[in-house]
Amino acid sequence: MATTGVPAGRFGLGDVMALATVALWGASFTVIKSAYREFTPLGFAAVRFAIASAALLVLLAVMRRPLAIARADLARVAAVGASHVGLYQIFFSLGLRDTTASHSVLLINTAPVMTMALVWLTRSERVIARQVAGMLLAGAGVATLVAASGSVSPGHLRGDLLTLLAAAAYAATPVIVLPLYARYSTLTVLAGAMLAGAAMLLIVGAPELARQSWRLTPAAWLQLLYAAIGAGALGYVFWYEGIRRIGPTRTAAYSYLIPAVGVLSAVAILREPFGVLHGLGAVVILAGVALARWPAATASIGSSAQPARTPR
Repeated sequence: MATTGVPAGRFGLGDVMALATVALWGASFTVIKSAYREFTPLGFAAVRFAIASAALLVLLAVMRRPLAIARADLARVAAVGASHVGLYQIFFSLGLRDTTASHSVLLINTAPVMTMALVWLTRSERVIARQVAGMLLAGAGVATLVAASGSVSPGHLRGDLLTLLAAAAYAATPVIVLPLYARYSTLTVLAGAMLAGAAMLLIVGAPELARQSWRLTPAAWLQLLYAAIGAGALGYVFWYEGIRRIGPTRTAAYSYLIPAVGVLSAVAILREPFGVLHGLGAVVILAGVALARWPAATASIGSSAQPARTPR
């Protein structure tokens, strides 16, 4: 994907879009956790991505871009939706129900490291020693963070492990999606995948939707719209437009701010505990992610443009 880049060092619209996405995605963990006071987790995810899918279809119509995907590629697009939206959201939603928003944003941030591990296992790219060191360091950070959760609640560890499964599902996406970028625009792939993932969520979330009370407060509806339209649809559009304008490497550098925004909003708004051990785990995770990810930042949009989120 060619960029309409700005001169190196000059702050432009692409940077603004990337930072807007950082704010939308970072705060989404706190917003979604708060929404669980009135929504069931899978019911929320199903409705959220049904709305986000509709918003992307409207955007495609406004831009006069048909959602045209060759029959031979439908299975791969569905697989992207299953990993990037379906499985990711199932594990993420159930994990966030039991863990804290601050833990969730940090653990999801390990997805690029897991992607690097998949790349190494499939031998699709050469992995250097620095990246291996980053994988090991991120793993040590996760262990530290999980150990810090031991004294919070019995279900906290379960939430952390489910969140790691979400990160693993998300990590598989760049490996699956990359061939599609050679034939379709990012928005076309994203819309098709989101439709497939939303269908999966509606099926899996049907039992929770059946018992969900729709007598919700205005705050709960606003939280749903924020997650669906703000973090869901606009966040992705802003992020990929940022990539087009300033390139994947510069855009990817902004993704390291997402955990900071996520943790700060969770601690400030939800009053979540975040002590010395949590902080140590966070620093070690982010250092490991930086080591594992940075050398490959220019390798492909699939590996560098997918920040630890997610679809938040």
